[in-house]
Amino acid sequence: MQIKAPPNFAPEDSKSRQINAPPVHARYRKFDLYRNVQQFYFIDNHAVQVAQTDHDNFVDLIYHLVYSQNLQADLDKCRVIFRWMTSKNMYTINFRDGAKPNSPEEVLLSFKNKQGTYARIFETLCRFAGVHAVVLTGYAKGLDYRPGDKFKGNDYNHSWNAVLIDNNWYLVDSHWATRYLVSEKNMPENLVYEYDDFYFLTDPEQLIYSHWAHKKEWQLLHTPITLQDFENLPLVKSYFFKCGMFFISHHNGVVDAKKGRLALTLGFCKPTNFTYKITFADTGEEVFQGQKLKNYALQHQGQNQTTTFIFRAPRAGQYYFTIFAQLLTGELGVKNIFTASAEYKVVADSASSDAAPLPACSDSSWGPGVAVDQLGLVASPADGILTTTDGRVSLEFAKTRPAYILCKLRKNGLRDEELEKYITEQDDGNVVKVSIELPAKGEYGVEVYGNDPAKDGDTYTHICQYYIHYASVNEQQGAFYQESPERHSFAPGQQTVSKPANYNVGTAALNNASVTQDGYGDGEFPAPPPELLQQQYLYGTVPDSRQQTGQGNYPFPQSQGGVTSYAPGVGQTTGQKPQQAEYVQIPVTTTPLQVEKRSVGQEGQAAPSNFQLQPKSAREAAPIPAPAGSQQKPTLEAIDRHVLQSVDEHAIQVSKSEHSTFKDLVWDLIFAKNITNELEKVRVIFRWLATKNLKEMNFDTVEKGSPEEVLMGLKTGKTTYAMVFDTLCNYAGLHSQIISGYAKGADYRPGQKFTPGTNQHSWNAVYIYGTWCLIDAHWAARRIIGKQATNEDFHYQLDEYFFLPDPHQLIYTHFPDDPQWQLLERPITLQEFESMPHMKPQFFKYGLEFVTHRTGVIHSRGELHIRLRYPADKIAVAFNFTIQFEDGNEEYNGVKLNRYGMQESSGRIASFTLRLPVQGSYILYIYAKEDTPENKDNVYAQVCEYKIEQEYVPTPVPEPYPPCSYLNWGAGSSFYRYNLSTYQQTATINTREGKAELQIKISTNMQFMAKLKSNHFSDSELEGYVLHRIVGNTAYFNVSCPGRGEYGLEIYANNPDKEGSTLYHVAQYLIVCQEDVKVEPLPSLPHGYLGKQQRFDEFGLSCVSHIDPVIHLDVNTVTIVMKTSIPMRVTANLIQVESEEEFPDFVFSNTLGSQISFIVNLHTPGYYKLQIYAMPQSDPSQQLPGVFNYLINCRAVTQAVFPFPKQYAQWKEGCFMYEPGVIPTNKGPHADQVQLDRLPPKVNFHVSIPKAEAVAVVAGQQWTHLDRLQGDEWAKVVDVADLYGKDVKLTLNANFGGDKTSYSTLLEYFL
Repeated sequence: MQIKAPPNFAPEDSKSRQINAPPVHARYRKFDLYRNVQQFYFIDNHAVQVAQTDHDNFVDLIYHLVYSQNLQADLDKCRVIFRWMTSKNMYTINFRDGAKPNSPEEVLLSFKNKQGTYARIFETLCRFAGVHAVVLTGYAKGLDYRPGDKFKGNDYNHSWNAVLIDNNWYLVDSHWATRYLVSEKNMPENLVYEYDDFYFLTDPEQLIYSHWAHKKEWQLLHTPITLQDFENLPLVKSYFFKCGMFFISHHNGVVDAKKGRLALTLGFCKPTNFTYKITFADTGEEVFQGQKLKNYALQHQGQNQTTTFIFRAPRAGQYYFTIFAQLLTGELGVKNIFTASAEYKVVADSASSDAAPLPACSDSSWGPGVAVDQLGLVASPADGILTTTDGRVSLEFAKTRPAYILCKLRKNGLRDEELEKYITEQDDGNVVKVSIELPAKGEYGVEVYGNDPAKDGDTYTHICQYYIHYASVNEQQGAFYQESPERHSFAPGQQTVSKPANYNVGTAALNNASVTQDGYGDGEFPAPPPELLQQQYLYGTVPDSRQQTGQGNYPFPQSQGGVTSYAPGVGQTTGQKPQQAEYVQIPVTTTPLQVEKRSVGQEGQAAPSNFQLQPKSAREAAPIPAPAGSQQKPTLEAIDRHVLQSVDEHAIQVSKSEHSTFKDLVWDLIFAKNITNELEKVRVIFRWLATKNLKEMNFDTVEKGSPEEVLMGLKTGKTTYAMVFDTLCNYAGLHSQIISGYAKGADYRPGQKFTPGTNQHSWNAVYIYGTWCLIDAHWAARRIIGKQATNEDFHYQLDEYFFLPDPHQLIYTHFPDDPQWQLLERPITLQEFESMPHMKPQFFKYGLEFVTHRTGVIHSRGELHIRLRYPADKIAVAFNFTIQFEDGNEEYNGVKLNRYGMQESSGRIASFTLRLPVQGSYILYIYAKEDTPENKDNVYAQVCEYKIEQEYVPTPVPEPYPPCSYLNWGAGSSFYRYNLSTYQQTATINTREGKAELQIKISTNMQFMAKLKSNHFSDSELEGYVLHRIVGNTAYFNVSCPGRGEYGLEIYANNPDKEGSTLYHVAQYLIVCQEDVKVEPLPSLPHGYLGKQQRFDEFGLSCVSHIDPVIHLDVNTVTIVMKTSIPMRVTANLIQVESEEEFPDFVFSNTLGSQISFIVNLHTPGYYKLQIYAMPQSDPSQQLPGVFNYLINCRAVTQAVFPFPKQYAQWKEGCFMYEPGVIPTNKGPHADQVQLDRLPPKVNFHVSIPKAEAVAVVAGQQWTHLDRLQGDEWAKVVDVADLYGKDVKLTLNANFGGDKTSYSTLLEYFL
């Protein structure tokens, strides 16, 4: 429904304010401003609802869209306008009051009349939302554009926008972002709106591939490009960047296939599949002489996330080569279907000499890839292109879990049946070996099909394929695939890519010849996708060098020239360049002072009789105030470190002394040590004043109007620190100024208005070597720790920040009555000062910047996201926060308000997400500390605070976040201390079908514990819903959610080799389940239970068949294989989890040489624990330690199973049974399925028993001696027909030499 504007409402017009924001590259990237569109959930929903409404006039529309929501932030205003435009059908827009000439209504209606543009509409909406936006015109590579096309004349074909958000310009194309999906019935209610978020705040380095602004500065690139450069770029779609793709080999849209050959190589950051299409440029045909052109190209995955397309042209001519990508990460809002991503025009000068269709195989990608990994196979070789000179080829697939493989040989012109005899597979249990002997020279394809016996039944699926070239060495060296980067030898000055991390952050391609010829030097153009910059590679982080040089870490950006673009708040004017002080080099003293130790109350050094005090103000007039110029600015760094220490120590010692007169004090403090350096004079005065115990200060005589009266006035409150500092400077020969004004002190609250007589404060400016500098000696000596200004919260400690602070920083807390003394290029207004966030010195100490929310009062609707940026090159910074109501109450309905917030740090951005539970006013305090091992005890210091007016709370009312240990989510500092890494970039993980998996890479021996936390379940109830295990160098954490809602995943870890049993919190993640699911809980197991135990590696054991300790079965039997390097004794136990009942007779261990196998039969569905024990045969201990634990989930019983024979100790020392395994009987859980008269009357025994001299099967008094076959093998058929159902024991026995009548029992059946 329409919401009408109030009668006297008039929207803000941004054109009424002048701005000074030149069009330059934004300080932040889109990735810094927001990571997930879910951040805009409420704003987007509101925009879509408003778009379904018609309004009487434009004022009603802009009020309903922007002002009714009280949106304050530029980002939020731009977002709501963008989403309204991408969900509004501009062909049906209508205003009931009509449209007057030159009115906003006329602009909005102009599109359906084909006289206006989306860009003009976006600009108009922004203008009356109080946001600056401009329309940009130029060329865009639209739907009908093909690589190589030229743009003619000045007939620009598209317009889009630049929008000013927090004094940074960003690019928006609301038209290209709009998608109309109309269903079968073309009715308004069936119009489905989709949009492409890529075109909202698109990074200039990415938009330049499709949009060229004719005014070069509005390209917003550090180095603008020409139209010819733009035409030369490849055609790139938005999906290219969503996959984190980037160019490696060719950065031109038109590429030459010399001698008919070409290899195109791309890099990608996220798991991605690729395919491609080739057409003739002139006809659009995809077929040549009955064959698809696609068959003349070979695509294969390279090393380190690259993919290469090798083309051998069938004839000379021009082709379009289109690359499609499919993202495999399942990200929200990103389709996982093959989508066009990039396109080239290929110009072939001739046909390739070996042009022919590739062998006809099922896929377009050659070589092992994702499907092979998913089946748990490791393929060798890993290259998809194989060569042979003798026709022989071998492939190997090592198994990490049970799998089967089937291979087919293909050759154009030969039937598959004719080729079957030339390829064979041999399955050795833990590896499949494929042998190929080719019948004749030529090109062949090998297709590999795989089967997972746990779920595929008899079905085999294509998992990969290989290209094989059987030819002489000369032919191979001249073959088309030699164009591939892996095979191609680069010329001097060129290089291959060893891994994406080597990709030059400042360039769009490597330093190869094609780029250099295009005129792009190092560090110029364009940057790779932000995904590459932000990607936490598993082996380290890509260096992030986006911080622009020449800019300090101010909360607002600084301009490059004399007039700054720094602008807190709004209402800027274009200022003229102010008068600058002359350039003066600051002299440096190198000899420290000789300092004498003093005791408290000791008499100070008296001035000699000929020493005269001479105030500077009496001798010469002070220079006029002006901002610092380009000269060296006075800072502590300009003083030699040893000199600084001596100056400070001298001031401290003098502060202990008593002085009869002010003259004695000045002499003792400055002139007695002959301190002539102006910076050192200021420092010694500052340090004395900040250290002196004022209650102890006395002079012999205090005359009216004397300097003594000024100093003594501090004790009674008649004078101020600023007056004392000014007096000392004046008599020390320095120009000084007392500055009065407003200050945001300890009792200040964000949003507070300043009125004369309140919050008055004074501080100083001092003139040091040609530069006016600021000092607040009072606040330096009275640093306050604690939130409230109560007496017990005051702590006295020197705060160095207030010694020569940057005027651009001090302005956040100190507002002079005289704007000249702001010492800024463009002074700010009192209104701006009042609206700025309340920041503390630590904010600047840590080099923090505001990415969002540059006002002290935030008006919030729904969820709130505040972001700060911290520098990567300085120190590690950890953050924390507290939330309270404005009245100081920190709880709501018995729950701490902090629980309604979460903080996470990633990619140099600290995010604070708040979802406050009730309307009202809140105060948010943000804290930071150095997060380094040396400073682990360092306490948090407040860096800034906000007042939050929560104007709307969604329904249902937000819940607190799950009750985890910390307010910080994601990876913690201990995570990196243990050198852990993960692909999970954010602290929030969304479930699929109620389940989520987190993978953490480990570099050393680690043990973990995982806990699940919830507002609705106790810790004990959730124990069965989280499971972790370590497989190789990866720790897997699997969460199954018991229902909809949020869950906290806490992860604890340590290095057991060094830290014993104490585990430390390393990370916590928010698991979000938005599905109605019924998930069975996983068994609750002690931490460290699953997988390898302490002595597994020590005993030289290794897993062959099942590396993963969690086994899911759709059948009820499994064989687990391990290898050993020394002879071992082994045993195993099977325990049903729910009942804790043990079934040792349903596990059978076999040993053959170095291979040990455990056959497990499961008689009912459910979870079982399989515990394996082992000890070297050389160790006589009877106790076998546990070496490996499995969790087996049996989902179905597919066959009847029976108990194995009882295994005695000597069987477990290297014996192996080929037959019979079990003997079916009418005993055990499946006895009712057995008919005695159908059981086999004879059973073949075939066993291997090392060192046996004789082997016999004994049933009652009946002995059957087995025959020796070869080596340790024995076999014989045993008659058992009369034994079934008679409760007879049947044993396998062996004689190991010595007494020939002495037999040891190895196995015992019970029939």
